[in-house]
Amino acid sequence: MAIKKGTGLMLSLVLMIGLTLSGCGGNTNNTKNAAPEATAKSTAAPAANATETAAPTEKTNELEQVELSLYLPGGPDKDVASVEQEINAYLKDKINATIKINQLSWDKPADKVNLMIQSGEVFDMVYTWNFMTNAAKGAYAPLEDLLDKYAKETKVQINPAYLQAATVNGHLYAVPTEKELGQSVGFAFDKAIVDKYGFDVNSITKLEDIEPMLKVIKEKEPGMSPLFMNHTDSLNWFTAYPESEDLDGSNEIPTLLDYKTMKVFNEYDTPEILERLKLIRKWYEAGYINKNGATDKTELKDAVKSGKAWFVYGNMNPTSTNDWTRLAEKPMIIKTLLPVQVGTKSLQGSMLAISRTSKNPERAMMFINLIHTDPVLYNLLTFGIEGKHYKKLDANTVEFIPDSGYNSVSSWMIGNVLLNYLNKDEDPRRVQLYKDWNANSKTSPVIGFVFDSTKVQSQIGALINITKQYKNTLYSGEKDPEPILKEMNSKLKAAGLDAVITEIQTQMDAFLAAK
Repeated sequence: MAIKKGTGLMLSLVLMIGLTLSGCGGNTNNTKNAAPEATAKSTAAPAANATETAAPTEKTNELEQVELSLYLPGGPDKDVASVEQEINAYLKDKINATIKINQLSWDKPADKVNLMIQSGEVFDMVYTWNFMTNAAKGAYAPLEDLLDKYAKETKVQINPAYLQAATVNGHLYAVPTEKELGQSVGFAFDKAIVDKYGFDVNSITKLEDIEPMLKVIKEKEPGMSPLFMNHTDSLNWFTAYPESEDLDGSNEIPTLLDYKTMKVFNEYDTPEILERLKLIRKWYEAGYINKNGATDKTELKDAVKSGKAWFVYGNMNPTSTNDWTRLAEKPMIIKTLLPVQVGTKSLQGSMLAISRTSKNPERAMMFINLIHTDPVLYNLLTFGIEGKHYKKLDANTVEFIPDSGYNSVSSWMIGNVLLNYLNKDEDPRRVQLYKDWNANSKTSPVIGFVFDSTKVQSQIGALINITKQYKNTLYSGEKDPEPILKEMNSKLKAAGLDAVITEIQTQMDAFLAAK
């Protein structure tokens, strides 16, 4: 099954990239005549489209009123209740539903959702942390029929590659955010600090290149951490193996595929990871990393906002300058470090699933359809209330109000990012940025491979727990990494890592044989 999907996905991707080069990204063969134009229109003039909202998919007066719950990362914002009120007033005439926004702080949100799933808690929509593991466990409702009936507009416009990447065991288990195709990792620097010391951030081509800048900050800015870490963000964002791919999708199981050999391996049992961790240890001992990096719960954006840090790091996209400027509430400069790569995991990067426990999956799909097609609802959810959380400068451009109480719901999380208003500090060439980003992306040689973890679920659970136990200690630089790695690898092996690697390799070999 995965073999056929992979072939189809590759064909779709080739078609999609061709269309991206000739028009707006995010649309392919199904929609090449209509959808790219529509998307570009919504990007160029979101305010003009504000009155061109999507029509309800059923007659509203025939629908019983329901409340839908939505779980998203970030926040919690103190003003989320007032945004809910505005959204609910708007939704009444659309789908006769209200929405309860539940923001899960970046303090282990995946663990919180896993507990909800394990306990059988009733909820409706959730951002898909640990997507493939939870899909294989049956946590999500199959969506293919719901998409056909209640989200026809979204199905027409979204790239089929996204939907195939969200399909496990023949069922669609999430609706991906319509955004950039590939992912990269990099830095977002506080522009004021960069200008103050004349840092040439474009000279950074590898992680080691930031070391001279860390030294300057250490000497000149005593109140600032040269390299700020917290318990969820560390330099594990920057892989030591650029020519590889994380196949399981969890970021927690040490199973990478080496592109040169097409063999799966444990990245924690290699000389490269030891050298990387020794570098981090050296920076820790030099005083560049905050001493409580393994446990600090300050979000990176807040650390920059308060002056504790001068850069953040993580996934970057074509509009990251805007995103991080908004979140940190100060001008930021972006530098990506790794090549932009399109893979199944990047296509799965941000998705919404409907819980199998949902009492109203049909209405949930109607809501998902609206955030992909309705700019009024989309901008309410991502930007908040006009005059309270942002000011309109013209029909399409807005300015965020500092400390407004609502700024944690980012457009990359949900819906269709090209419905966004433009931020006044944002590059107005948004569509061109997406085109350039996608055109410069590298395509994974195994795009379309979706690992079915059904046979090794128990081992995966144990491996995730072990990795979490050690990862923060290793990446914070607190201790000598060599004995820690040895101990960790011994436990991983005892918990069944070899069986998981064998299962992934078996599925990968079958996938490659069928290409």
